[in-house]
Order: sequence, then C-alpha cells, then structure tokens
Amino acid sequence: MRLIALSLSLAALAAASDWPRFRGPNGAGVSPDHGLPSEIGPTTNVAWKAKAPKGHSSPIVDNGRLFLTGFDGDQRVLLCFDAKTGEQLWRKGVQRARTETVHPLNGPTTPTPATDGHFVFVYYPEVGLLAYDRDGNEKWRVPLGPYGSIQGMATSPVYIEGNVVLLVDTPEEALLLAYDATTGKQAWKTERPVGWLGSYTTPSVYQPEKGPAQIVVSGAVELTGYQAKTGERLWWVRGVTVGPAALPLIAGDSVYTIEPSSESGEDAGPPFKAMLKDFDKNGDGKIQLSEVSGDGLNQKIMYRVFKSVDKNFGNGDGVVTEDEYNRAFNSKEPGGGLVRTRLGGEGDLSKTNVVWRVTKGLPYVTAALAYEGKLYVIRDGGILKVVDPESGKVLREERLKGGIGSYYAQPVAGDGKIYFINQEGKVSVIKAGVDWEMLSSSDLGEDVIATPAIANSRIYVRAGETLYCFK
Repeated sequence: MRLIALSLSLAALAAASDWPRFRGPNGAGVSPDHGLPSEIGPTTNVAWKAKAPKGHSSPIVDNGRLFLTGFDGDQRVLLCFDAKTGEQLWRKGVQRARTETVHPLNGPTTPTPATDGHFVFVYYPEVGLLAYDRDGNEKWRVPLGPYGSIQGMATSPVYIEGNVVLLVDTPEEALLLAYDATTGKQAWKTERPVGWLGSYTTPSVYQPEKGPAQIVVSGAVELTGYQAKTGERLWWVRGVTVGPAALPLIAGDSVYTIEPSSESGEDAGPPFKAMLKDFDKNGDGKIQLSEVSGDGLNQKIMYRVFKSVDKNFGNGDGVVTEDEYNRAFNSKEPGGGLVRTRLGGEGDLSKTNVVWRVTKGLPYVTAALAYEGKLYVIRDGGILKVVDPESGKVLREERLKGGIGSYYAQPVAGDGKIYFINQEGKVSVIKAGVDWEMLSSSDLGEDVIATPAIANSRIYVRAGETLYCFK
C-alpha cells in the first residue's frame, strides 16, 4: 500500500488535543491544534510560567491538567498543574529505594508519565512503576530494578488496551513488561534479546487494518513487533538498530527508526589501543574488569560497557581482548541509520521489509518527525534534514540560523509550524515544507532536555527549573 500521507495509525483514547504520553499521541510529536504561536520566548506569548522541580522528564497534558515529574534530594515527585492557569494543584513525593548510575544529561527522573485519562502512570527507575488518580492518590506501586544500564534508564511507560507497558533493555537483561492499568498486577512478561549497548527508547503502537494492536520496540538487537494483549513476539527485523535512543516512529504503513549508522562509522567506539591507554593498568594488552573499577561516573559507565562486551561478545571470563572489543564496536553487519521498515508480516522480516536506509548525518537522541508528507530530522549543530518518506531521498539539508548546538528535546509540530529547541534553550520555529522558512528564533536562557507538549492550542516547555505555557 502506497504511503499517501503520514498520519497516526492509532486512534488515541484521549481527546484529540491532549498530549497523553512522551512526544504526544503515539509518540508522533504532532498536534491537530490550530492557532499556535509563531514565536515563543521568555517574554513572548507567555500565558503563564511556574517553578518546576529538577529533572528532565517531559510534560503531559490530559483534560485540562498538566503532569510533570522531578526530584528533590531523595524524593521523586509528581506535580499536577492546571494547564490553563498554571496553578499547582498538588504534589506527591516518594522516597527513592536506591541510587542508579546515570549520565548527567539523563538523571533520576527522565522517564515521562503517561495517562489513560483516569490514572497517571509514573516510572521512577530508583523506585518502580506507580499509578496515581487525578487527585494525586496513589493507587498501586510495582517495585522494579536495580538495572545494569550503561547510562541510566530513560524509557517512558506507554498505555495500551488496559495495560501499562514498560521496556527494560540493558546489557544485563532485556524485557518487555505489561501491568494492568487498574490494579498494577502483571499482565505478561516477555524476554527479549540482550545487546551490548541496551536501548533507551520508548515503544510505539501499531494498529493494523486487520488484527490486534501491536507494540513496536526499537531495541539493541532488533526492531520487534509484539501483540499488545499477550506480549507474543510477532515479527522482527535485525540490522536496523544497535543501541537506539530515539523512539520508533509509526507513520502510515511504515515505522521509521534512527540512530548513527555503522556504515558511516559514526557509531564506532574509540580504537582498542586508546582503551588500553586509559584502562590497561598491568600492560598485558587486555582490559580486565577489575582494572576499570572505581567510584567515578566514567569508571562506572565504562565498567558496564566492558562487562557487556565480555558477556555478549566474549567468553565471560572478566577480561576483554582486542578481538572481543572489535566484534562489539566494528561489526561488518549494517546497523543504524534512518531506516524505513514496512509494517506487515510475520517472523523474520529483515530481508523483505526494509525499504530504504539513509546513513549520513544523523542524530542519536532525536527521532524523525513525520509532518505534512515529509520527514524532518534535526541533529547537533542545528542541521535540519528534510527527507522524502517514500524514497528516502534527502530533499534539503540546511542549518537553522540561531539553532547551533546539541539537541535532546524532540521536535514537535502543529498548525503548519515545527518547533525545535536545543540544549541551551535556543528556540527555532519554522514554517513546514521542503522550502521551509524561519518564522522566529529566541533564547529561553535555560537548558532544555525535555520535549515540549502541545494541547488546546498551547505549547508547554520545561526549561531548566521553569515550566512555560505559550499561546
């Protein structure tokens, strides 16, 4: 079936203008709202602003309420705001159960909440999965962890057909978990293939014209489709994901995955000789896990990297050789890239359903945005790539003036406009299209890691410890 237009294939339970999960309805990053501002800034089109807790999770909006997580010392907190006025309605905190190793740009509350319109589902990696009602009453809690993630857990929960689904994809274990949204009782648990990097993605949902809904996971070993009700593995594609951070984008009859490509060499690790210089303390030409021990963040992260290499590409003897290291980092098999995979089919679809692959100039964290018949890809440096979704042809590639920097916030779109915010808080708003034009640029003056939300013709942005509402 020809891809005529890029649109969501899932009819969301929430109202059309709500933003019920990470990156909005089904993770598409697109709102149907009109009347969105062409410029946003600290003093431009501000409806209200409020103090936000520390943290990097993104806001969600449901039926007039905005939900946001953060941390305050050992407390992990969920805040509820009136989305129209900015009034804080309530705040609920829980004590962390332990400390997880995380990258500074990740943090202890990176996962974004999700909602089914009745409950709010919150995932704190140092606590577990929790559900609250709209008045802030805790309904259930499932303790989870600890984890062996290299840079910390970043995946967000997803609600689908009465269950809350959570991906756990680390070098030590890989699972897809589903819990009854009302009771918190485990509905099913599916083991997945373990990869040396793990995955930091949030799943998406695909609803075929015929058949049950599917959960689509971009994992460290394969792109996989699971039956939403049972967790049954229905199909898989290898060679398109290695250690993804960007969610799989469902648009029309296809899923679009993105990460730096092994074919371009962008995802290759440092040469083994460089690793020896840093970690081979006894000079034997190998790296023993005991040589990487230490309390520093870099030592903890690299310990998990080498432990994963030893487990998945070595013999598990606690020593990493050059051959084992190169098998992990310099695979001759293709991997990564911006890849279009056609949905539909069963079993191994690796050789039949991959339509095209772009390998040059790609981001690691930000997913593609499908909007008005085109794909938009933003990477560090503020370079915007416009791609034809049918053929994979790059139609335009140009730098956003005023948008130079690193990008962690996902691009979002609505009302013919696309919003980009870099890590430094520089905002670029463009008119969508191959011949896109800059509508405005501004500076929020605070770091931005979280993805904006769009609801009821308003844009909500978490910048540092400030929560903005623009209209």
